[in-house]
Amino acid sequence: MYRRKFAVLGGDMRNIYLAEQLKKDYQYVEIYGFDKSGKPWAITNPPLDFVLEGARVIIGGIPLLSDNNYLATPLSKEKLSLSEVIEKVPQHALFIAGKIPEQVIKQFSEKNVKCVDIVEREDLAVLNAVPSAEGAIHILLQELPITLLGSRILIVGYGRIGKVLARMLQGFGVEVWAAARKYSDLAWIEAHGLKPVPIHQLGRYVSDMDAIVNTVPALVITKDILEKTRSDCFLLDLASVPGGIDFKAAEAYGLKTKWAMGLPGKIAPLSAGDIIRRTIYNILDEEGGAF
Repeated sequence: MYRRKFAVLGGDMRNIYLAEQLKKDYQYVEIYGFDKSGKPWAITNPPLDFVLEGARVIIGGIPLLSDNNYLATPLSKEKLSLSEVIEKVPQHALFIAGKIPEQVIKQFSEKNVKCVDIVEREDLAVLNAVPSAEGAIHILLQELPITLLGSRILIVGYGRIGKVLARMLQGFGVEVWAAARKYSDLAWIEAHGLKPVPIHQLGRYVSDMDAIVNTVPALVITKDILEKTRSDCFLLDLASVPGGIDFKAAEAYGLKTKWAMGLPGKIAPLSAGDIIRRTIYNILDEEGGAF
C-alpha cells in the first residue's frame, strides 16, 4: 500500500481512531472536526482548503450528514456544510462515508469524485457483527437479573449479528433459540446446535424466554407477540430504523426494553475504526491503485 493523502472530515470516535491508525501505516493524514475529541493533536481545526488540498481519499462519518446538509461532526464545535466540501474537494478523488444520499453522490460525480457508501460493504458488515454482538452481551449482563449461564434467550433473525451473537451466548452457557424466516436458515440454526423457531410462530415460544434480542429491521415483535411475553422478559433491539419491536405496546405491557443502534462505535470505537481502515484498504485494492 503506497503512501497517499487521506482527509478525514467529521464522524465520531471511530474516525479519530481511524485517522490515528492510518498515521501508523505511514499515510499522510489531515483531519477536520475533532476539536472536542480529547485528542491533543486535534484541538484545532485547520483550514478546510489545507485539509483537502491534494487528498486522494476523503472520509466522512457514518452517517455522512447530520441535518440541514451539514456533515456529521459530533466531536466539533464547528459546523461544516456539505456544499463547502463539494466545492473544495479535489477532482478525481475517492469519497468514502456512510449512508450517502443519492443526490450527494450525483453532486460529487459532477466533479469526477467517486463515492463509496461504506455501510453497504459486506466486509464491513460482517466484521462489525463482532462488536455489535459483544455490545449486546454487555447490555444483557447489565439488564438481566440472572446470570447468562442457564438463561434462555431468543434471537430474532439469523443474519450476520444473529450468527455471531448466538455463538458467543453459547459460550456463556445460554440456551439459545433463534428465529428465522427461511427454511435454510432454520436448518443452519439446528446444525449449529441451537433451537430453531419459525419466525411466523414466535408467539408460541416467547413465553419461555428470559430475554429476546431482535436483529431484524422490520416490525416482527408485534403487540400480539408481546402480549404472550413474560412480564420479566428483557427486550433488546439491535436493528436499524425502524427497528423490530413495537415499543409502544411493550411500554403498555410494562416490559423492559432497550433499542441499541450503532453499537460498534459506542462499545469498541478503536476496533470499529480499525474495521473501517481495513475496509477502506479493501476498496482501494479493488480500485487497482486508481486513487
